[in-house]
Amino acid sequence: MAKTLTITLSDNLEEELTAQAVRLNQSPEAILLQALTRQLKFLSQISLLPVTETDPLLRLIGSIDVDIPALTENCDRYIGQDLYQELQVNE
Repeated sequence: MAKTLTITLSDNLEEELTAQAVRLNQSPEAILLQALTRQLKFLSQISLLPVTETDPLLRLIGSIDVDIPALTENCDRYIGQDLYQELQVNE
């Protein structure tokens, strides 16, 4: 059973959608349905993967050996200090 869904598009998005529909000789509705179908399929595949396969940064955890005590616990502080020093130099 099909359902009707009403959405509001920004002017830019509507223009881009219309241009793609003309280029592909399809209706804007068909383009949206194809895009939505692909996105939902992609999202369902990602949700089945372990987090380490969906977040490339998580694969790096434990791969770097540094001589900074408690890096993981204090990383925000270290980043903040570095950013503060960088801002001081640029002023």
